[in-house]
Amino acid sequence: MPELNKNQGDGWGMKKQICAALLLGTVFNVQFFSQSKTALDLFNSGLEFEYAENYFAAVEKYREALNNNPDYGDAYFHLAQCSFELGDYDLALEYTVTAEKYSKDFNKIRNLRGFTLISLGKMKEARQTFEDVLKQFPNDVDARFGLAQLDLYDGRLSSAEDKYIDALKRQNTNKTALLSLALVSAETGKNDLAQDYISKALEFHSGEPLVHYLAAYLLNQRGELEQAEGHARSAVQLKSDYDRAWELLGTILFNQKRFEEAIDICDYRLNQNRNLSSAWYVKGLAQEKMGRTEDALDTYTKGLLVAPKDEVMRASLEQLIAREVPMEDKRRSGWAQYHVKRALEYKRCFDNPGERYEYIEALKINPFDNETRQNFADLLNREGYNELYLHQLEFIEKSKQEIRDEEIRNKIKRNEDTPTYTKTYLDIKNADAIEALKSMKPDLLSYKWEVDPFYLEKNRYKIGIFYNQGQVQIYHPEVERVTALALEQSFSGIAGASVVSFTNAASSFGQAYRIARENKCDYFAVIQFDETDRAMNLDVKIYSGRTGTVTSSNYIYRTVHDRYSSIIRRFRQAVLDILPIRGKVIRYTGGSILADLGKSDGISVGAVFDVVKQNSIYTVDKGPGIAYPKDDILGTFTVETVNEEICQGTFKKIGFYDLLSENDDLVLISNGGELTPLDGSSQSDTRPQADSKGKPATRRSKKAESEETSYSLKTARERENRLISLIRSIR
Repeated sequence: MPELNKNQGDGWGMKKQICAALLLGTVFNVQFFSQSKTALDLFNSGLEFEYAENYFAAVEKYREALNNNPDYGDAYFHLAQCSFELGDYDLALEYTVTAEKYSKDFNKIRNLRGFTLISLGKMKEARQTFEDVLKQFPNDVDARFGLAQLDLYDGRLSSAEDKYIDALKRQNTNKTALLSLALVSAETGKNDLAQDYISKALEFHSGEPLVHYLAAYLLNQRGELEQAEGHARSAVQLKSDYDRAWELLGTILFNQKRFEEAIDICDYRLNQNRNLSSAWYVKGLAQEKMGRTEDALDTYTKGLLVAPKDEVMRASLEQLIAREVPMEDKRRSGWAQYHVKRALEYKRCFDNPGERYEYIEALKINPFDNETRQNFADLLNREGYNELYLHQLEFIEKSKQEIRDEEIRNKIKRNEDTPTYTKTYLDIKNADAIEALKSMKPDLLSYKWEVDPFYLEKNRYKIGIFYNQGQVQIYHPEVERVTALALEQSFSGIAGASVVSFTNAASSFGQAYRIARENKCDYFAVIQFDETDRAMNLDVKIYSGRTGTVTSSNYIYRTVHDRYSSIIRRFRQAVLDILPIRGKVIRYTGGSILADLGKSDGISVGAVFDVVKQNSIYTVDKGPGIAYPKDDILGTFTVETVNEEICQGTFKKIGFYDLLSENDDLVLISNGGELTPLDGSSQSDTRPQADSKGKPATRRSKKAESEETSYSLKTARERENRLISLIRSIR
């Protein structure tokens, strides 16, 4: 670099001094400007962020305002509001207490505290808070809204409606009152009244995107899709980043069978946020409807990478795989890994039924996965199911041999050297286990009676599943159809019950009853599904296929993670819990009966059965249980020896003549006083578990019934439904 001459050097030094002075002045000005911002300035900045729903930035500004003025009551109040919106309810409650010390808006603060207490599940305290506000401020509408919400949680829709009407009398243009009344009226079937309220809300608040969103939602629920589309588009025009409205618009287009446009909406949403699971789901479902199977598979797979807990999307993917993907497709291995990992998680928690469930789900997707089948076999071995363990090991060995034979044939075709195989430690271990278990066969009933227990037909009940197309779903369109299929598939491999889903929505109970009876179903279930962003519930009514009367009712509610699979498993358990344990006479000789029931069916030594003439059993007219004419009872069967799938015992006839023959029916009367054979076992939720009256016959089924009762007693906050979720979203 050339040297500077003297004059140049002096000029350069002067420039540096000027620059330094300017920089120092800039820093000083910035600091001065920052320090000159008053608490009010910072508070107003916070309000702007809060109105834009940027609650994190708003919190920052309110805290800065409090740094300047620690006694700023309004800043504390708005901090509480922002914390409430962010779901930090304990913090919001703390801020309301502090705000009340410094602010004069007691009713606003206390109302916010009341809504916060609702969110914390403290319903009694919340009600007292709102009632105290009304004593001091009789015309306060927000307190009435709080009491109305509490009535909704208690299921008292009429009482909630009265409180909203009361609020509307005091403020006849109040947005919250009008929208809440529209939603409550629609929920109670008063569609004309709901339309009146939403029309008034549009008249007074036409510039509010939420009003157009709820108008679109209600129209969509009534099937008025063209008008619903118009309001959904108005909502996104008023607020371009209103993702809930974009989500609803995509669903409306899907419901109109405008699948390409629905896909465009989903792509737009995903460009804004790749983690929107509902967009991946609707896009995949639309592609599936268009027959673009590979595109749908790809979309579902990508969606599950960003939202692995979206179990409805996973169920939809797996149903598509079962229908369209060849068994030999190598992608099946990757798709099955989710269930394999879940099985290992259950194993770490010593939850054997959960572990078994996930292994079965994985093997449905990829039945040739020998590693997963080995894990499943090891589970059976740990529990002492030696025959089932042997059955799985023989399947694995046969599968491996077929793979080797295929490799050898391919080598021969290519004139290559025949490969040699070195047995692994696992191969040797399995071979030894197979040999040892086979050596035990002479002691088994199957060997003595020359019966293969794994080819016995054990299904005793046929059950149909129908679904009610109740409310139109926003998060997962067609979730009822997907769920009906998932419920059917959950019974795959379950002995004792054959389940079929009728995947067209039943237009009426009469139609479901007729179809069930024509298909000779013993029972049929009508399901109705509902969900919010954090909860799901399945309303199930099970009816007699013979008489159409109610057999049982179940309201299955789950929250947070694994809620969908938990609902599926609970439905299966609820069905099995009311099905009486029944068997068949396989062999009969010399006063001894061989029956197709065993340890895996919950049977223990000392169990007693009625022996009934074949085809004499029928479901009772009302409620769970079965019946048969007394004249068709041939005698009693008492179990003396139990294997895994079959048992043997003595027959005591009734009357002079012995009329017993093979294939006559067995109905459990008592289980020998021992009710624990399935407790903790992986088989514990895979078999019918009731006595002839439909009452729990094993401790496991009694425990399940008790657990479900405890779920029904959860706090109101945990029982949130879609109506409450929508009303709470009104601001």
